[in-house]
This record gives sequence, C-alpha cells and structure tokens, in this order.
Amino acid sequence: QFFAGDSLFLKAIKNTFLIIVLAVVVEMVIGYLIAQLFFAARNVKGISVLRTIYTIPIMITPLIFGLTWSYILNPLLGIMNYLFRLLHLNPLPWFGSAATAIYTVIGVDIWQWTPFVVMLILTGLLTIAQELFDSAEVDGAKWYQKVLYIEIPSIKKVIGIAVIMRVMDLFRMFDIVYATTQGGPGGSTEVMSMFAYRQSFNYYNTGVGSAASIIALILTIFFSTLFDKSTRR
Repeated sequence: QFFAGDSLFLKAIKNTFLIIVLAVVVEMVIGYLIAQLFFAARNVKGISVLRTIYTIPIMITPLIFGLTWSYILNPLLGIMNYLFRLLHLNPLPWFGSAATAIYTVIGVDIWQWTPFVVMLILTGLLTIAQELFDSAEVDGAKWYQKVLYIEIPSIKKVIGIAVIMRVMDLFRMFDIVYATTQGGPGGSTEVMSMFAYRQSFNYYNTGVGSAASIIALILTIFFSTLFDKSTRR
C-alpha cells in the first residue's frame, strides 16, 4: 500500500528499468562491434596489450569511477565543458539537469562496463572453430551471413551470460548514482537501490528500505530466469 502511493519509489522503478534497457542494449551492440575488431586483429602483434589497456575501466571501483566522472563533467569546472567551449559549443549541464542526468549516468555505466561485455563476447568468438568460417568462405557466404548463422548461434550462451550479469548489476546500481547525483536532481536518477539506502539510513524506515530491496531482488531473479530460459531455447 505504501509503495502504491509513493511516487518516488515508482519513479525509482521506472528509472531502473530505463537504465537497464538502454545500458544493456548499447553495451551489447558496442561490445559486439569492438569484440569483432579485436577478433579480426587477433593475430596482430601487440593486440593483447591493447586488450589489456581497454579493460582498465572495469578494474576501477564504481564509486571512484563515478567520482572521477563527476569532476570531468562538472558544469563549471569540468574538462568536458571546457573542451566544448574551446570548440564554440554550448556547455551541457550533464548531472545538473533532470533532462540529461539519467542519460549521463547511463553513459558512465556504458563507458565502464562495455569492456566487460567485450571480454565475454571475444572469448566466445575465439572458441568458434575456424573450419566453420572456412566452409562459409567456400560457399560464398557474405559477412552478415557469417554473423547471423555462425557467430551469434555459436556465442548465444555467452551473450546470455553477459546480459544476465549486466541486468543483475544494474538492478543493484548504487555507487555511480551515489557518487554523481545521489538520485537528483528532483529524483530524476533515483534508482531502487538508492531509494532503499535513503529509506534505511537517512530516514530510518528500515522496513520500507528492506521491502524495496526484496522487490529489487525478486525482479532481478524473475528477469534473469526469464532471459536464461529464452537463451536456452
């Protein structure tokens, strides 16, 4: 009954699902494209060093990562808006506006976790037997036919694991939001974990905070199980 009439909690659910959908879709698409580049250049000398450098963002804790980007995207002192001014472009409010804050948070998450998706997909691509590609070449298959009929079916389970892990992470997203916006401005970046934290530790409504956490857990299990079954089929 409380949640049904609590507009902030409903907004937190909406924001959480928006972040999950946009972040996962973009990370899967960009991750697949970058993994394809690494896969095509797998025999190039020094490519392993470049892959290692590319994974640096996922080695940084999300809280530190969020703080770093909060300084980079500071509307007044951040280097990003400074570069915009040098290029004679209008500076953006980034985390300071309800219209842009949630998309900026999504962008930060994409920047950090796309390398993780790249690692998983690249690992899957490297396990595909070369004979399949050779046979496709002999049969005159186009590049998109190789993608649709060889690569994606072969790494479907790997893609499923990547999606499930990202969905689970995003349902409990807290660090980046806490470090950058703390749910603001005006609740535009309020997510379920931030709502649960605020209720439990700021307002001491531990029952409400616990209930919100349990709802997030149930949703995580439900959608993870649903997607896992779909990929198994």
